[in-house]
Amino acid sequence: MQDHELIERPGKGWTPWKEGPVDLEIDRVWWAARVLHFAKLNVSCWFDGSDLVAIEHWGCRRPKWCMKNKPKDWQPLPEIYRKAREEEKQAQVDLFRARSNARALRATASRQETHGPHTVL
Repeated sequence: MQDHELIERPGKGWTPWKEGPVDLEIDRVWWAARVLHFAKLNVSCWFDGSDLVAIEHWGCRRPKWCMKNKPKDWQPLPEIYRKAREEEKQAQVDLFRARSNARALRATASRQETHGPHTVL
């Protein structure tokens, strides 16, 4: 893929550019797509197999995104897989919170007084 293909809006069969949260809309339609971030281009692209299905511009341009229209034989993600994904994401969030809380406690532990409270007169 070349730079000009990421900068210009793909043609027929694509939604118009939109602003706002992008992940939920794309994941709802293209649930098998995987995202790749191109930091030098300030672009994130979603690929379903080898097909480009969504583009998000961010960074120096104003944030906007578009995605390929869903195919005629489109089926939503089965409920059991959707719930499994949500549980996996929640587990990742919980692990991140636990690690950041542990880091914060370790960082502040050295500032705690080890010889009991001092009284200031």
